[in-house]
Amino acid sequence: MASSSTSSHASFASKPPRILACVLCQNRKIKCDRNFPCSNCTKANIKCTPSTPAPARKRRRPNQDLQERLARCEELLKEYVTEKPESSATTPAPPSYNSDPYRQWQPMGKLVKEDGAFRFMDSVILGTIYDELRAMRQIIDTEDNDESTSDTMTPDDNSEMLLGADSPSVATEDLWPDPGHIFRLWQIYLDRVNPLTKIIHVPTLQPYVAEATTGCQNLPKNIEALLFSIYLMAVVAMSAEECQALLGFSREEALQRYSSGARIALTRIGFLKSYDLTTLQALVIYLVSLQGRYNRHATWILNGVVIRIAQKMGLHHDGEVLGLGPFESEMRRRLWWQIIMIDAKYAMLTGLSHSLLPRNWDIKEPKNLNDADLFPSATEPFQDREGPTEMIFCLISNRIGKFLVETPGFEVMIMLVECGVPENESSQMQEFRRMVEKLAADLLEVLDNYCDPSAGPVHEMAVEMRAQILNKLNQLVTPPDHPDWEDELHDSKDHAFKMALSALEHDEHTYKVTKDKGFLWFWQIHFQVDVFIYLAGQLCHRTEGKLVERAWKQVEVVYQYNCGLLDTTNKANQTLARFILKAWSKREEVLRGRLGQAPEVPEYIEKLRRVMPTEDMKAEPLPPPHLAPDLMISAQANPQDPPFDQLLGNFLDASSLDWDMFGNMPSNQQNMPPFRYGMGPF
Repeated sequence: MASSSTSSHASFASKPPRILACVLCQNRKIKCDRNFPCSNCTKANIKCTPSTPAPARKRRRPNQDLQERLARCEELLKEYVTEKPESSATTPAPPSYNSDPYRQWQPMGKLVKEDGAFRFMDSVILGTIYDELRAMRQIIDTEDNDESTSDTMTPDDNSEMLLGADSPSVATEDLWPDPGHIFRLWQIYLDRVNPLTKIIHVPTLQPYVAEATTGCQNLPKNIEALLFSIYLMAVVAMSAEECQALLGFSREEALQRYSSGARIALTRIGFLKSYDLTTLQALVIYLVSLQGRYNRHATWILNGVVIRIAQKMGLHHDGEVLGLGPFESEMRRRLWWQIIMIDAKYAMLTGLSHSLLPRNWDIKEPKNLNDADLFPSATEPFQDREGPTEMIFCLISNRIGKFLVETPGFEVMIMLVECGVPENESSQMQEFRRMVEKLAADLLEVLDNYCDPSAGPVHEMAVEMRAQILNKLNQLVTPPDHPDWEDELHDSKDHAFKMALSALEHDEHTYKVTKDKGFLWFWQIHFQVDVFIYLAGQLCHRTEGKLVERAWKQVEVVYQYNCGLLDTTNKANQTLARFILKAWSKREEVLRGRLGQAPEVPEYIEKLRRVMPTEDMKAEPLPPPHLAPDLMISAQANPQDPPFDQLLGNFLDASSLDWDMFGNMPSNQQNMPPFRYGMGPF
């Protein structure tokens, strides 16, 4: 036996060592003859360096805890595949705004936490499995002796699909505003934007604003993205003249600058995989900034991504039910209801429904509280404050958003009016009228309890918001044969023309009411250019009547408050300008015959004539009368398409609204002023 062992050892010892290729041949990936020097190095006349074998890999011993958790995961997966756990099936569902049989058996779900961020899962089983896998990964990370390579965040390549790929050479530091500009942009956001959105908690964020004056290098990445979105919204809320005087460059350049900064910051965070409330706040504010500037259909799609991220974070369930603290629960409510309102508005503008919303959402409405009433360290649930607060406008908006979400037949009711269905023959119309009356009562209740017009401009805005919404809803359900209509209305085209005119007259009223309060931007971003183009097309054929006179007055008002329409480098604005100039040519003929002399040319017509080439005007024929409501569609469009499809945001107009929302890249230091963030500018 000993001799056998000795011979085996001798055989192992006599085994020739493995000869590796030299360093040069390995780098060039060519065959080496494994002589030293080798033939390749000899030909190249360089030193031949033998390569050394890699160190033996350290074999990790089995970890008993890890094996037990793997076994536990296998058991949970088997349980998930075979049947639902009894404990989950019997979990009572909390009260919801949506009465859905789905809620009778659907469990609440599970909120899991990772790296300080929350991720929600409807399946309790999968949530438990996720907890086990997370614990397993922590075990492996603890045993791994390798040092982390970097503490910087890795860019998320998936984000480029949505926000575009800005130049990697562009650093956010190069896009960061000057210290003095930071304070001014922050104050403008607090005065004009924050009272209408209430997405952020000002006392918590304000210290970061002070730190931001030294640059964005030391800021948390999610705070950097949030501040970029705030700078962007501040520019949206300013006029071109204000922006030039404040920042020293044009408003368009500022929008591009801070839009790029927000996109780069969000992409580097990996917002598609970063389930962080601050990151979601930055994304929602960025989404608000797109209103009125980009294609509403593309923005609606992007809002669907925001809803999915919010759903992944469990924002559709109330934080109290999920076991979160009072402060975080309240901030989640504010953010979710803002998402709801944005989705409802874009759904109506694009002619689509709110089908993307989770059908089992049950989060409560935000409380009537000032930011100063909220503390991150609070342990007891917050209670509504009696009397006026800075939340009044959002409370009104939330009730309106709730109405839109809970009234899926809204568009059908409008169509019944347009088609001339008699009121006494439509039970649906009567039901819709009752819904509008209930909404009016709800809004009045909010105003009676929490509104005081003397408390600040935002309270005046809330009163105006209620009046405007109810006026529009009541007008939508007013049949064409009602005494309130003009005698010259005879068919659905006349009805649509009056509806478009009424919408613009409502806009004029709100422009005048809000222009001195700092909230003019809010109504400007809701301007429906397709409704205005429809009106312009009608004026190409309508030349007489009271409605025509009112319509031409509104054309002047629109160009007065929406100066961006004079930029004919935009395709939609160019299309609009052509129809306006053609309609004015017809009107000139009528006025010349009526007055006996040439009428005075409005200033906006002179500006349009200067920027529009004459040959283009001659090449574009007038739209035929039956296609006038469909100016945003090609000449092959079905003439029977209902006009109200355009009034609600014709989905087919995407070819005309071709803005690029996904990436378009193109100093004085002051002491921090006292900030106001309660009731808007005074």
